[in-house]
Amino acid sequence: MQFGIGKTAVKEVSHHHTSLTKPCDAELNIFLQYLENVVRGVSEPRILILGCSPELREIAAKFKAKTTVVANDLEVIERTASLMKTKNKKEEWLEGDIMVLPLQKRSFDLIFSDHVLSNVSPFNKENFYGRMKEILKKEGSVVIRSVVFRKTAKAFEGRLSRHFKIVDKKFGKEGIFSEYFPIYFMKPK
Repeated sequence: MQFGIGKTAVKEVSHHHTSLTKPCDAELNIFLQYLENVVRGVSEPRILILGCSPELREIAAKFKAKTTVVANDLEVIERTASLMKTKNKKEEWLEGDIMVLPLQKRSFDLIFSDHVLSNVSPFNKENFYGRMKEILKKEGSVVIRSVVFRKTAKAFEGRLSRHFKIVDKKFGKEGIFSEYFPIYFMKPK
């Protein structure tokens, strides 16, 4: 499938995506374990992926899950699709802000969010968590991987805990500025 982008653009996206933000194999296995836990017994799982991480999209494709990818730019979703080895025929793309997109309440079994929180204004994070909770099925789950600094980790988890019960937390890689990349598995409160 051709998306009308040149090889240079694909190389640029590929190069950019190999930075610290790209999930490593160990982190992807954590996402996979959480997904397996959530979809067990669900006949047609619905997954919302915030951001356009091709690795998380490939994980959803393995389960043939109906997947909605939300990002601020359709072109970026297209470009990252070119990095995927496994395509999902049940994947739909939405451009825009989760806060205003017409996503049905209580419609997703799982929400994956990979490095999206750093793009949400600190003044809008509470609303963002509330919106995720609103569109998540009552028994659904949220898996978030985000940059967290050691000094602010407790406050970060406190804000998450207002909306979600943190069921599990696993640690991903560490950065060079005392930041780390925890992966949280959460249920709505």
